[in-house]
Amino acid sequence: MRGHFLIGVLWLLFLTPLFVNAASDANQNPSVMNLSQSNITNDMCALFPGPVQTWQGSAGKFEGSHKLNITGTAIINSNHYIGFNTVKNTSGSNSHVNDFCEGKSCQPIGENKNLYAEKIKLDLWPQVDDGNLSKQRDFGNKKIFWFNTINLSNKNIVFPSGSVVHVKKMTLNNSSLSSESKKADDLLIFVHDLKPSQDILHEWVDLNAGTQVTALIYSERNLFMSNGNNTKVTRVTGAVTAPNLVMTGKKNKLRTEIIGQSTCFEAQPEYQLAMTPTVATSTLCEPQKIEFLVSKVGASNSDFKGDISFSISSATGGKWARNVELNNPQTFGVGSSDFVLTNSDSRSAIWLQPNGAETVTVTASIADMAGDKPVGIYSFIPGGFSVTPNTNNIIAGQPFSVTVKAVACANQPNLNDAAITQYSGVKQLEFDTRYLAPSQGQYHVGAVRGDNELSSLKVNFTSGISDPIQMRYRDAGSVNLVVKDKTCSSDYCELITTKANQLKVTDLPQGLVGEVSLHSRPWTFAICPQAGDSFSGTTSSGDGLVAAGDAFVMRANPLQWQVGDSSDEAVVIDVSNDKYCQRPITPNFFAQDVPVATVTASVVGIDTPQKGHQGKLTGKVAQSNIELHDNTAMIFNDLRWSEVGSVNLGLKSSAYLGMDINPSWRAVGRFYPKQFVIKNSSITNAHTESTPPFTYMDQSFEVDFTVEAQNAAGDPTRNYGAFGSTLKENLQLTAVDLNQNRQLNDISMRLDQSNLSTGWQHQWQQAQLTIKDGELAFTRRLQPNNKLATTTTTADGPFKIGLGLSVIPRIDCSALGCTDFANKTQPLQRYNQPLMLTAPLKGEVDSRYGRMVLDDVNGVFDQPLTMPLKVEYWNGDQFIINADDSRSYFDSQYSCKQIIYPLIPPTSFAELKPLNDNVLKGKNNALQALPNLINNEYLKQQVRFWMRIADKAPADIGCSENNKQYQPWLTFNWRGVGDEDPSGLVTFGSYRGNDRIIYRSETAVINP
Repeated sequence: MRGHFLIGVLWLLFLTPLFVNAASDANQNPSVMNLSQSNITNDMCALFPGPVQTWQGSAGKFEGSHKLNITGTAIINSNHYIGFNTVKNTSGSNSHVNDFCEGKSCQPIGENKNLYAEKIKLDLWPQVDDGNLSKQRDFGNKKIFWFNTINLSNKNIVFPSGSVVHVKKMTLNNSSLSSESKKADDLLIFVHDLKPSQDILHEWVDLNAGTQVTALIYSERNLFMSNGNNTKVTRVTGAVTAPNLVMTGKKNKLRTEIIGQSTCFEAQPEYQLAMTPTVATSTLCEPQKIEFLVSKVGASNSDFKGDISFSISSATGGKWARNVELNNPQTFGVGSSDFVLTNSDSRSAIWLQPNGAETVTVTASIADMAGDKPVGIYSFIPGGFSVTPNTNNIIAGQPFSVTVKAVACANQPNLNDAAITQYSGVKQLEFDTRYLAPSQGQYHVGAVRGDNELSSLKVNFTSGISDPIQMRYRDAGSVNLVVKDKTCSSDYCELITTKANQLKVTDLPQGLVGEVSLHSRPWTFAICPQAGDSFSGTTSSGDGLVAAGDAFVMRANPLQWQVGDSSDEAVVIDVSNDKYCQRPITPNFFAQDVPVATVTASVVGIDTPQKGHQGKLTGKVAQSNIELHDNTAMIFNDLRWSEVGSVNLGLKSSAYLGMDINPSWRAVGRFYPKQFVIKNSSITNAHTESTPPFTYMDQSFEVDFTVEAQNAAGDPTRNYGAFGSTLKENLQLTAVDLNQNRQLNDISMRLDQSNLSTGWQHQWQQAQLTIKDGELAFTRRLQPNNKLATTTTTADGPFKIGLGLSVIPRIDCSALGCTDFANKTQPLQRYNQPLMLTAPLKGEVDSRYGRMVLDDVNGVFDQPLTMPLKVEYWNGDQFIINADDSRSYFDSQYSCKQIIYPLIPPTSFAELKPLNDNVLKGKNNALQALPNLINNEYLKQQVRFWMRIADKAPADIGCSENNKQYQPWLTFNWRGVGDEDPSGLVTFGSYRGNDRIIYRSETAVINP
C-alpha cells in the first residue's frame, strides 16, 4: 500500500506533463516530486480502476434499489463486474438479482481483485482553507481548493479544467459540479473523513434531486445518490470510489445513474447476437434461411467484424451454405456439429436443409458476447404449403405480397418440381400469426381488405400455385405467418383420399399447412412533446420549452406506415407536423422480450435563427427500446441542448431485426437562456483625481458592462442575439442607496439614462450585450411645487450609490419562458413592494450636491482685488469646501457684469482679469477684478460678476454672454429665482486709502 500521496500535485501532473512545486498552504503541499507522465497516470488510475468501486479490506457494499444504471463496467466472460465484494438489490425479493449494469446484472468483484481501488492517505488539511462553497466563485487561475464544506442547492459550479478539490463534507441538491471542459478527468474531488466547522451536513456524501457531477470522486465517506425526478436524473459522469455506495431509483423509472468516463478505464465494446427466425417450419423442398444479427449495445450502429460460431443439432444430417442455391455447401452429420462463419459483419446468413423430416436446433455465439446464446428451432416437413413473400423484411402497416405453393417433397428435393399440380381452383385459406419476439401481440397478419386484415380468404390456385395475396401486419417484431387449408389437415385431406391425386399420407403428414418468417419494423419515429409542452416555439414566436442546458422530455412514437408515406428506407422523414403524434403506433416495439434496438437523438440542423449555432445535444441521447417508455412511446427524459432558439432534432435507430428504420426529424423549441451573467463591469466617477473618486449630482459618470446570456452549464448562448425583440427580456438598470440605515433604498428615479443609446436593452450581439463608456448621471432633487421658470433643486446627500441590473418581470413566463440574472446579491426595496434583488455592477458612485462660490471682495478704488473662488458640497448638515475637487474649472472671459454703483448713469469699467483655470483642493485664489481707468481716473465702483457655468444666463441682469464653461452641476439657487451661475460682489472704493476713511455714500451689500 502506498503511503502519503501528494494528491493535488500528482493530479495536475497527470493532466499536464509538468513538474510542480507545492508548499503547505491552501494551494500547496510540503514536498516536491518529479514523476513522469506515465507514473502519474498509473498512480492516479489506481484510485479509479472502474466506474464504481471500494478498496480491498473495506468490507464495503454496493446497494441499489429499483431503476438505476451503471455504464462502463468491466466485462469478463460476458458478465459485468464492479469493484465491490457485495452487490445487493434492496428492492427485489431476491437481493442477489439485479439489472443495474445497463440492464444486465452487476456482479460482485469475485476473483477480479484488480477492480479494487488502491487506498491512500489523503493530504493533511491546511491551517487556512477556502471556507464553505455555496455558490459560484471567481476562481481565477487557482486549481487546488480546500473547502470546509460544499453545500449547494439549485447551483451550478464550474471549476477550471484540471482542478483538484478537497472537501470535508458535501451535499448537492439539484445542482451541478464540473470543470470548464466538461470532462470527468479534468476535475478530481477528494472527500476527507474530517469534521468541518459549523457542521450541519450528513455524515455521508449526498447527491440528490437531479444533481449532475462530472468528476472523479474519491471519498472516505459513504456516498448516497437518490431522488431523481421527471426531468432530471441524479447522475455522476466519471467514477466513484467510496467505502459504501447506495443508489436509489424509482420503480420502472430511471432516477440515478453513473456513467463511467475516464481514460483510466475504457469501456469494452459490447455486442449482442440475435438469430432470426428463432422458430420456423419449412418443407424439405426448400432450405431454411437463418440470419445472425450482431448489434453494439447502446449504439445506433454496429461496427462488428469477427467470427460467429454456431452448432447444428440434427437427427438426419444435411447441408448448409451461405447462399440460397446451396452452392459450395458444408455438410453436418447426425448429432451436434460445430462451424464458424469467419470474417462476419453485423449481418450474416446461412441456408440450411436436412436430409429428412425432423426438427433441427441451431445455437450461435460470438466472443465476449453480452447476453445469452441465441437458439433457433427449425422444423422440416415432407410437404404442405411453401409460403413465399416478396420480402421477409416488412414495414409495419405497409402491404406486402405472398405466394403460396402446395408441394409434396418426397423424391422431389427441387421445389419447382414438387408442386401439387392438381391443387387448382378457388381455395379457402386460413391465416394465423405465431408471435416470436415478442411472444404476443394485438395485431395479426392478414389479407388486406380496405382497413382490415382478414384471417380467411378465398384464393385462386393454378397447378398448385396461388395468385399473389396482399397481406399486412401493423406491428413490429418477429412473427411467423401460418397458412392452412382446413380441407387438408393431419386428420383428413381431400387430396389424399382422392385416388386420382396419387398422394400418400406420408407426403402430407400435417396436411396443407406452411409458414414463413416475417421481420417487421416501425416505419419511422414521431418526435413528440410530453403533455403540457409544445415544440413549436421559434426565435420569433410560439411558446418556450425549457432553458438551454436544462433537461427536456422528448417522446419517440414508433409509427405504422400509411398510404402516401415513403417506402424508401433511406429517406429521412420530416415529422414536424403534430399530426404524426396522433398516428397509430407499433406497440410491440417496446414490449417484453423484443428485439433490441438503440435509438439515438442528435442535432441534424438549426431551425431558428437561420445560420445559427447548432450547439450540442447532451444528456442521455441514446437508449434502447426496452428502457424508459410507456404504452405509446419511448421517453427521452434527459436531453439537453446547449443553445437557444429552435433546433432540428433527429432520431435514428440501430438495425432492428437487420433492418434500418427510417430516420426522422423535427424542429424543437423554443429554448431560451438559463441565466444572464455580468461578465465584467465598472463604474468610473467623473472626478478620479482624488481618493475616493466622486461625482457631482447632475454630472455624468461612465459605466461599462457586458452581460452574457448563458445555458445551465455557464456557456454562452450565441443565438440569443437573433431573438425577436418581444421574446428578449427587458433589462433595467437601477440605483440603490448603499447607506445601510435607509430601509427604502431605491433611488432609480434619479438615475438619468437619457444618454444611453435608445433600446440598449435589446442590442445583443450573439450572446452578449455590451455598454461601453455609457454616460449616466444621478440627478439633483427637484424642489417640490416649484413655480419658477428656472429649474430649482434642493441639496441632499451625499450618497454612496450602487448600480444593478435586473429583468423587468413578466406575467407570461409559464408560457414563453423567462430568463433572469444569476448571482443577484444587491437588495432593492421600494415603498410597499416586495424586496427585489439585482445583479450588482462593480464599483459605486460617490454622489455629492455641489456648488461653485465666488466670494465678495472690497478695497481701494485704484487697486486690483482678488476674488476667492471655491467649490463646495453638502455634507448632510452644511456646505463645506470639497477638498477632493482639483478639476472643476472656470474661464473669467465667460462672465457677466451687473453694475450696482453708480446707477446714474450706470458706468463701470471694472472687469475680471482674463483667466482660464481650475480649482486645487476645492479652491482658487488667482482670479482678480480690475478697476480700470475712467478718463484717466479711478472711480468708486460696485459691480457683481457672474461666472458663466449654467445653461442660461442669470435672469434680469441684462447679461448677453452665452459662452460658458458648462458645469450646471455647480449652480445654486442663490437669489430664490432658481439654480443659476455663481456671483460675487466687488466694491472699489470702500475706503480712501491708508487712512481707512469710509465713503459714506457707499451702501454695504451682503453676498447672499
